Amino acid sequence: MKFTQFFSTSSHKAALANQYGWLDAINYMAPHDLSGTNLCPWSTAGCRSLCLGHYSGQAGMVSDVETGTNKVRESRVRKARYFMDQRAEYMAEMVHHIRRLERQATRKSMRLVIRPNGSTDVPYERIRVGDHRSIMHAFPHLQFVDYTKSVDRMFRDRPANYHLVYSVNEETEDADLSRILDAGMQAAAVFAVRKNQPMPHTYKGHPVVDGDVHDLIHLQPAGTILGLRPKGRKAWADQTGFIIREF
Repeated sequence: MKFTQFFSTSSHKAALANQYGWLDAINYMAPHDLSGTNLCPWSTAGCRSLCLGHYSGQAGMVSDVETGTNKVRESRVRKARYFMDQRAEYMAEMVHHIRRLERQATRKSMRLVIRPNGSTDVPYERIRVGDHRSIMHAFPHLQFVDYTKSVDRMFRDRPANYHLVYSVNEETEDADLSRILDAGMQAAAVFAVRKNQPMPHTYKGHPVVDGDVHDLIHLQPAGTILGLRPKGRKAWADQTGFIIREF
């Protein structure tokens, strides 16, 4: 095993999920092309400039947020390169750690939810794991969740236990947003709303719910926009249009 801790279960949102009886496990790798390979093929300038996988939490605890490094950033780069260079071994290690998490969840009398892409946008539904078509097929009794910026990926066939939410960005077309929500799926959008302020009731005619309550996106209502708040000064200073200021 190359990683003693493959998944994070201690992030703020993961901790919130505990209150609902879920053990929330999130896999982080270096986003976009920070490892030398682009693991966010549908990313936009806005999401790259504000990436939570690089600028927030322990990854953001550096003297220079743009060029600095620390153990967390370096670990995520190593994992991304592991994924690219030793795909079969990487997936086998993911299986090993999910089994460990299952035992941990059982001890705590909790349900387990796995988020393979904490800071990337890898189509894990298309990656084989041994004799299984995907990691979701290897664990059909578990719930997997992710966000994606690919409209096409939202409409592709995927395992029933893999819940995807579309991530709204500055390049999102209104027609695509409506198509996703009208199909009973969900989207997530970042609104310029302060911590103690409520989310807008609607956006472009679609209902909005507070997505900061927890990260259990598979439990949120169908056909809704999950409203998220900007995290940190860099997000509040955004001028790309990724942060929605008019609603």
